[in-house]
Amino acid sequence: MMATTASPCEMNLMALWLRHRSECRPVGQIVADARAGLLRGAHLKGRSLLISDETAALAAMSKGAGNGYG
Repeated sequence: MMATTASPCEMNLMALWLRHRSECRPVGQIVADARAGLLRGAHLKGRSLLISDETAALAAMSKGAGNGYG
């Protein structure tokens, strides 16, 4: 069985979080939301959390108002 890997164009959730961690909620909250299907712009592919819409995902990961956190 072959492992599922991201295409070269897909970014994983941790890479996006690491680039913007100062403006994001704690990673545990973000991962829990993504695994539950509650994080806009992210999807589960195999065991990986991948970003399909960086702008939407970053807005959902943000500490600021408008995402229900902050």
